[in-house]
Amino acid sequence: MNKVAQVALALCFFAAAPSVRPEDEHLDDYGGGGGGGYGDDYGGYGEDGYGEGGGGGSDEPNFTILDDITSVNKFLKDEEPTEPRVIGFFNEETNKEDIEAFEEASKENSYGWRFAYTIEDDVRAHFKATSGAKVEVYKAPRFVSEKYDKPKARYPGKSVDSGALKKFMEKKALPLVGEKIWKNNDMYENVGLPILTLFTAVDLEKNSKGFDYFANRLRRVAVEYIGELSFNVGNKDDYSYQLEDYGLTKLEGKKDVGVGIKNGNKHYFMEESFSVENIKAFVEKFKAGSLTPKIKEEETHEEHDHEEDEEDDGSPSSVVTLTADNFEGEVMKDGVDAMVEFYAPWCGHCMQLKPTYKKLAAAFDGVPSVVVGAMDATAHEAPKGFDVQGYPSIYFLKDGEKEAPVSYDGPRDLDSMVQYIKENAAVPIKDEL
Repeated sequence: MNKVAQVALALCFFAAAPSVRPEDEHLDDYGGGGGGGYGDDYGGYGEDGYGEGGGGGSDEPNFTILDDITSVNKFLKDEEPTEPRVIGFFNEETNKEDIEAFEEASKENSYGWRFAYTIEDDVRAHFKATSGAKVEVYKAPRFVSEKYDKPKARYPGKSVDSGALKKFMEKKALPLVGEKIWKNNDMYENVGLPILTLFTAVDLEKNSKGFDYFANRLRRVAVEYIGELSFNVGNKDDYSYQLEDYGLTKLEGKKDVGVGIKNGNKHYFMEESFSVENIKAFVEKFKAGSLTPKIKEEETHEEHDHEEDEEDDGSPSSVVTLTADNFEGEVMKDGVDAMVEFYAPWCGHCMQLKPTYKKLAAAFDGVPSVVVGAMDATAHEAPKGFDVQGYPSIYFLKDGEKEAPVSYDGPRDLDSMVQYIKENAAVPIKDEL
């Protein structure tokens, strides 16, 4: 049976931003996510070496074939509750083209979606899907509100077209209020509506009530503006680098909240303290055009490429390209200290880091006891023990203590990373390096 190709997480993170205290009732303490990100952009590190071609995507299918009713129910309710899912019911003989289109849609939408289908007659009969192809889009169960959301929508076409299915998915998958994460950024952008985001500390595992507190109050506003704005809640630590775009100040306390609206490259922030009434008033001011936006100037593709060319001289790279197959042999072998980067081929901050990381590997070229490696975490699942919560995530594995990888959260300049490896390596390194 095919397994869903798991996609590794998260976003690029930077420094901090603004402070608005909630006026509402008492809140539980809840912490934010970790991670720091200096990701990669187009092309990735590739199988030919660090930056030498390839990059991005996996050859593994991004769908599961379900054989029985139990597996369908598990897929719809229990697996990865924070991700929307798409399920198809097909007749193996008469829906061959629909199955191909469904599989194509799954390949083109590998980040942040779960796909599965069944061709079993008894399963199709149980779910009343015996007359032709049936495809349904389910919102992420964790964010569905029984009061406000319809949990699923049936694709209306009699036959499946991958392009039409993608548009339908994006239209129907977002809940009234969801969590803002790197995997659904494009979904929100593609809806084409201004996006109101409430920035706070989010930890769905340790304090799910904290998220629900804000989401429930935000729904009371969002329900009045369906079709006018999209609404979500974002982890202020994960998105600290974006807060400045809105003109928000630092959110230093665990309970501090920031609210902003993004409309294209125009950003607005709410000056008042958090409350349902103040958010409603903020939205009305936005609609009336009475708010002054902060304009974010986007770097052009040409400018980005030019900067990259200036920093990377195109010389061969000593960074070891890591995969699920060679990780054990390259990194976990005895007598070696290793620095490992988990990156995403599309991540712009990984692109910023790439020339420096390449120089880091070159600095230890003559040191056989040091390995500097990089793994495309969208094509390969991170090994156990690595909590990859952003791109890039960098870990140091000390010889003799590799069962406990240490997250490298220090500066990303060359001198700092070289010094860190020298100071923390179990195998002594010559001072003249």
